Parts: sequence; structure tokens; C-alpha cells
Amino acid sequence: MQDNRSFFSTIFTALMIFSLLVGVCTVAFIYSWPWEKSDPVWKPAFRLAATCGDKKDACGIAYSELADAKAKGSLVSLEPPEPNGEIEEPDNWLKWTFDNGVYEVKTSSWHFQTVVRYRIEKETPVLVAYQDVEVSRAFTYGIGAAIFMMVGLYLRKLRQ
Repeated sequence: MQDNRSFFSTIFTALMIFSLLVGVCTVAFIYSWPWEKSDPVWKPAFRLAATCGDKKDACGIAYSELADAKAKGSLVSLEPPEPNGEIEEPDNWLKWTFDNGVYEVKTSSWHFQTVVRYRIEKETPVLVAYQDVEVSRAFTYGIGAAIFMMVGLYLRKLRQ
């Protein structure tokens, strides 16, 4: 079969397919990122969903700021007011869910996504597992996978 498209049309089509593959592969890498479960350790930047202030609103608080917030009295409870919800913070989004006694808190921005699973025992958060995704690393892996797929597609096209 004769291809009568111009050279630029062929390049444009290839770039569009490549862009689609990069997007799909990056999302696949973000969703399949491994969980750290063996001997998880709290990192200071991990955020928790809690109840803060006089109005008893949901808020996000970093693990490193937990003791200071309790001492100042700004932290009402480590449990958020609703079992599910989300709030916008200055630099990111904080989304949480509660299921079977375990909180899952997702902190996300344009360049990272951190998901922390923890339970509360005796007014202390106990880390169950965490997933710390650097979107730039997932994007780099997505580019590599897309290049690999494009080579496969064009080798298959040359075989026919």
C-alpha cells in the first residue's frame, strides 16, 4: 500500500502517537508505583488529615509539626471531621479516605504525589504504608516506555 502523505504529515502523526503513549505510560507508572510496607518510617513532610482550630475544620498538618500543633492547642483531633474529603492547601491538595480503621491521605501537586496509610492508636498516628511518587521520574520512565513502543510499532510497520 502506497503512503501518499507528506513528510511533515507523517512526522506529525508519529509525534501525536508518541505524545499519547507518553501520557498513557506515565499515568500507568504513577498508578503502579510500589508501596513501602516493610518497616515504614515517618518522613517529616508526610501530611496527616486532622481537625484544627476553633471551627473544628479539616486541615492538613505535617508529621514534623504535630508536636508543636498539640502544644499550641491548634490541633483539636488527629481524626478529620468527615471520613472522606479533600482540602486545598497553599502548595498542594490533600485528599483523605477512611476505611477499616485505616486513613489513606493523598498529598499531590504538579511534581509529586505522596499517599500515606496510617491508623490512630492512643492519639498517635501509626504508619502502615506509604507511596512516594516523583512525577518527573514517572514521566521519564513514561518517555522511555513510549520510545520502546514506537520502535516496536515502526518495526512492525517495516515488516509488512
